[in-house]
Amino acid sequence: MSQSTIEAHYRPNWNLSQALGFTGYNCGFTEKPGSATFAENQKALVWRLLGDVAIGHEHTVLDIGCGIGGPTGWLFERFEPKRIIGLEYCRSSVVAAEKRWAGMNERPWFLQGDAHSLPAEDGTVDVIFNLESALHYLNKPVFLSECRRVLRKGGRLCIGDITASNKLLFSPLTLLNSLPSQFNSNIRLWSADDYLIGFAKAGLRLVRHENVARQVADSLHDGMSEIRQRSWAENKGFRARIMYLVVLEKLFRGGRLGYDLFELVRE
Repeated sequence: MSQSTIEAHYRPNWNLSQALGFTGYNCGFTEKPGSATFAENQKALVWRLLGDVAIGHEHTVLDIGCGIGGPTGWLFERFEPKRIIGLEYCRSSVVAAEKRWAGMNERPWFLQGDAHSLPAEDGTVDVIFNLESALHYLNKPVFLSECRRVLRKGGRLCIGDITASNKLLFSPLTLLNSLPSQFNSNIRLWSADDYLIGFAKAGLRLVRHENVARQVADSLHDGMSEIRQRSWAENKGFRARIMYLVVLEKLFRGGRLGYDLFELVRE
């Protein structure tokens, strides 16, 4: 995936985040629709994916596909690990994340890099966090192998991703992957079963798995309700992305797409 296509794909997300004051960007999670803001739902998805995984002051954490650094920062502020690194392929997102923490002595670190070749030594990472990013990876088996390589024995991998049991339904979208516009898909979906097979082949043992498509759909519905309260002019720069998110909600709710959370251990 080229920098030009990924930058074009994510530019509307950045515009939306800036307009609404988001420090991160994901679909969110809610058990009770209407009970929280979309920004709060986005944090709730991070905590749901993390589950009861322990992060201590002595730990090293790697957030792969960190975007503009929201979850990386939230994990840093809550757990204060020894070291936390946000890795992101999109150059502009790395710059945005760095700006937020500029000048602070205690802070996460952000790097531009590729999930297929992690910038870490073997067995040096305690927790890997990966949210709404793996759907873009060209070679997920290589990514999973890299995760196992850098994890310490007993280290945890938390992956949250959009999945599709009927991948053929979405295969025409791959024709858009090379277009440098916001309408490119840049997605290569796996099913939940594909992931389970991939984990086993990579030597990662499954600890926890849940499909939270309904809760994610409810979060998106809440988020779109917030955005619709703004004027048409205020939504300039991400209007098409609003429609994309509306369609995404319907696909989750109708069972065409899943949203799966996985916790793995490297034994």
